[in-house]
Amino acid sequence: MDHSALRRSLACGLTIATIAAGARVSGAADPPNAAFAQIGADALATQKAPGFSFAVVHDGAVVFAQGFGVADVERKVPVRPDTRFAIGSLTKQFTATAILLLAQRGRLGLDDPLVKYLPSFPNAAAITLRMLLNQTSGLHNYPLLTEHSWPTQGAIALDSLIPILATDKPDFTPGARWEYSNTNYALLSAVIAKAGSLDEAAFLRRDVFDPLKMTASGYGYAAQRESGIAKAYQGRAPFEAQPPVSLDLFSGAGAVVSNAVDVAAWDVALMRGTLLDASSMHELWTAGQLASGASVPYAMGFVPSQLAGHREVWHNGLAPGAGGYCFNAIFPDDKLAVIVLSDGADFTGVPEQMAARVLAAYAPSAATAAAAGAPPTPAPGEIPAVTARAKDWWHRLQTGTVDLSQVEEHFAQRLTPELLAQVKASVAQLGAPTDWIYQGSQSVPGGVVYRYWIRVDGIPHVWSIVLTPDNKIAGSQLQ
Repeated sequence: MDHSALRRSLACGLTIATIAAGARVSGAADPPNAAFAQIGADALATQKAPGFSFAVVHDGAVVFAQGFGVADVERKVPVRPDTRFAIGSLTKQFTATAILLLAQRGRLGLDDPLVKYLPSFPNAAAITLRMLLNQTSGLHNYPLLTEHSWPTQGAIALDSLIPILATDKPDFTPGARWEYSNTNYALLSAVIAKAGSLDEAAFLRRDVFDPLKMTASGYGYAAQRESGIAKAYQGRAPFEAQPPVSLDLFSGAGAVVSNAVDVAAWDVALMRGTLLDASSMHELWTAGQLASGASVPYAMGFVPSQLAGHREVWHNGLAPGAGGYCFNAIFPDDKLAVIVLSDGADFTGVPEQMAARVLAAYAPSAATAAAAGAPPTPAPGEIPAVTARAKDWWHRLQTGTVDLSQVEEHFAQRLTPELLAQVKASVAQLGAPTDWIYQGSQSVPGGVVYRYWIRVDGIPHVWSIVLTPDNKIAGSQLQ
């Protein structure tokens, strides 16, 4: 359904994001459409997805929107700008906004305890809505099919999922750590229904989709079964159709269907403050905090970051069995947004590179660092033994030779044989990184994150590994 946390099962540790004002391109002349068309053509040539829709927003207007490839391989249906896709965890942006709208209306408070809405849920008295939004609740991720017999077909009531989620043991004390979990946003969907007196599908229709004229957008299995939605594929050409899964399973974490034109309207509304007031927008795009006061690499349905010195907020998404890899990046200070919605589960990394090239088209100063994927300058202070450890951990994940004696206790508990098998399959498909460039470290609760710029399958990524004071591996993530 999402992000590297579900997509590659690697986000069991931490990723670090920072916010920087940086340079701005607002008011800059729009590049010719041919430049964007070439970015799209290059992305299609990777053969990592049958098709995708690609849109660019600048200064409140859609300056480019085009479909590439096909939405249905068997019937050779071309992708158009208005082709609808299951957008996976881009849904979290809408769920978070619904919660903030209810907070603005006095229907709930972000620091309300979960027990007010779901009194029987584990740790409900200690978990706040803010923790759910910021992914610091400690609630176990879902839906891993090896852990429960999840319903996967047809209409699925959220009320039938909550009791199953309540049986999972929390991964850590609320507020103590950060860990991406779809459960947080499934529960927020239930909170919307209780505080807003409408289920999330109806709430979004009334308060978001209709006001913004997002006529192609919908929610859950009811939207999924409508005609004109791109099919879901996996692998590379020739592509294999994914076994179908109902979007109702993903609820507030990944149930929305939309198209690039509608997501563009959404991005414009956020940048203009059409839906949310200034205080709520600050909450939506600002990194959350742990109980200790340390920042976490997540805001509310967005990841706050920077790209080539430009402030960026983004999220990716994948609803397995319903859609492909999708990406929405907003550069608020530049009044710029890039939307890529695909039907390929293995399209990861490509939309990020497309967004970097779009930014570089507007800001030539970003071209070297972002557009071409040129290797960055190594950061000072690299520790050769740590770099060797980071490479060895990648190799062990890829070959299925993980030694749990090298792993921190809580992380080791999550590395079940089933999960390690999933990780092995995903990482083996990626191949070996061709570059390892040290990008610095940062202290976090319980250890130190070490980051490396690597190139995998020709696409730049950041590989992070967390080491505890006693040199145990406490997490890793591929961005």
